[in-house]
Amino acid sequence: MATDVKIAIIGAGSASFSAGLVRDICVNTGLHGSHVTFMDIDERRLDMIARLAERLSAELNAGLSFSKTTVRAQALQGADFVINTAQVGGHDWVEAQRSLGEKHGYYRGAGLHAFGQMAFFLDVARDVEHACPNAWLIQCANPVFEGCTLMTRETNTKVLGLCHGHYGYLRVAGVLGLNAEHVTAQMPGFNHWIWLTDFRYKGEDAYPLLDEWIETKAEHYWAKDDRTYSENQMSRAAIHHYKLFGLLPIGDTPRQVGWWYHTALETKQRWFGQLGGFDSEIGWGQYLENQSRRVREIARAARDQSRPVSETFKPVQSREQIVPIINALVNDVEGLFQVNIPNQGQIIQGFPEDLVVECQGVVNGAGIRGVTVAPLPRKLMVGAMIPRWSKAERMVEAMCSHDRDMLLLYLLEDPRTQSLEQAQSLLDEWLAEPRDQDLARLFGV
Repeated sequence: MATDVKIAIIGAGSASFSAGLVRDICVNTGLHGSHVTFMDIDERRLDMIARLAERLSAELNAGLSFSKTTVRAQALQGADFVINTAQVGGHDWVEAQRSLGEKHGYYRGAGLHAFGQMAFFLDVARDVEHACPNAWLIQCANPVFEGCTLMTRETNTKVLGLCHGHYGYLRVAGVLGLNAEHVTAQMPGFNHWIWLTDFRYKGEDAYPLLDEWIETKAEHYWAKDDRTYSENQMSRAAIHHYKLFGLLPIGDTPRQVGWWYHTALETKQRWFGQLGGFDSEIGWGQYLENQSRRVREIARAARDQSRPVSETFKPVQSREQIVPIINALVNDVEGLFQVNIPNQGQIIQGFPEDLVVECQGVVNGAGIRGVTVAPLPRKLMVGAMIPRWSKAERMVEAMCSHDRDMLLLYLLEDPRTQSLEQAQSLLDEWLAEPRDQDLARLFGV
């Protein structure tokens, strides 16, 4: 049965993401007949994704309709779901900001690009609140943790954050030789800061299997020189986290927690293998190269009329949760998903209810309900969770108060900051950059 669901994708020029999303809609029959609006400031990319989407829908007989626009307000009109995947300035601008941070002594950058992202997120959330107040805003671009917290505090928009990191538990299962069909896991925390609180294989606690692997196989595993894959999930760093806090970090968490794993390339290689992990200059360069290769592949698929697009985007549901969640909300098909939502009802004890946390959520036609978890271990709370919360609050407060001193405090708490003058110098140059003028005005500069 055809639906009248309207989905707007902000930052739709990311062809791999957008075409993958369309493919997921096509294979979810409950959403056949939906209308998808692509919004991006790059018209060339918009044209390419629109062609891909139309061909995919036709090949898979999904009956979807499409429109495209460079004007966000047009995309939002009448939308039931708004998916924000945009990265302000793209990878080039992120890399330029990283270089600026390194110029001032912040190896691999100071992360200031997150503030530009958050400002953009808030603009989108306010537009959604005005143009389509009943819509769900699904936030996929980072920083999900701070961005979703900011949007839920400053607007009445229904915000849902989604990420891939929780699938790291499947990597754990694979390395341990477990059949994923018999593995269950619970991984609460903050986005990119989640922990394996419950890990079972065929209903039995699987942590002893992890302990045995660490004792008998880990060193051999780490000794392999594989420059084709950036190991995070089963890295030395991840296992050190486990020994330190008592729970295994999942997904992106091993590369986020602990500045001491990232002081230099040699340090990264010690903890994450020969590539130095995803965030090293080697690993990140490989990621950007792979992204460029994928974009070229998609562009060829868009131009080549002789081959079905569905050869490039196989007609099977991806691991993205976006479309299954939309289907659950629209068609009351109840499911359990990993979500980022406000901590209402103390899903995770010890944090305020207006802080967005990552947890399992029951999704159906009535909405999204977070699954309450047992209290996290005190060592983990004191050693990792509360400090991360504090950092997020500084960032959110900066965006709410427009107080330049909050930006400075953000830098001063960075362990790489050696002096007040260092932080001030970076902040001054960053706010003087022409591409940051909107932020500079926001902070009264």
